[in-house]
Amino acid sequence: MSSTAQDAPKRLSSMEAFSAELDRIMPVVTRVARRFAPIGDADDVIQEACLAAWRYRHRFDPEQGSFQTWIVKILLNESSKTAGRGRRNRLLLGRLADRSHFSTEAPSGSSDRQLETLIAGLPRRQREVIELYYFVDLPIQQVADLLGVSSGTVKSTLADARRRIQFRLAGEETN
Repeated sequence: MSSTAQDAPKRLSSMEAFSAELDRIMPVVTRVARRFAPIGDADDVIQEACLAAWRYRHRFDPEQGSFQTWIVKILLNESSKTAGRGRRNRLLLGRLADRSHFSTEAPSGSSDRQLETLIAGLPRRQREVIELYYFVDLPIQQVADLLGVSSGTVKSTLADARRRIQFRLAGEETN
């Protein structure tokens, strides 16, 4: 284990160091929350995830992944809890209605809405991989770490999802 990895739990034990690490990764945390938390709940989910991370900071193991990956896993769990509290319809409608803050360009009309609808219709795992990779802009290995799968699985899931979207765009239905 590297000295950096050994020192990570110590570095995170002070509120100042923990806050500095959070500040460093907050842009990614915010993108994930906006993508996965119910619309209007992203800030609350971020706050709950940060509090949980502080409370359980002694469980962070740098050998299992980066601090950013650990926080995003907590955030995804908090998002699931929040969405599971009877807000699933609001989440889906909100995502389909307003995605402009997730991309670098504003939506350009019906083709964007069609793509959003196609993504929303993907199986859950394919949708998660597409959203984490393309919208949150995480590298394949980090997507794999977050979902607890290999990078090869992420690559094949991305390929399957792209193929499914292409077939549906061409008017063909896949299983």
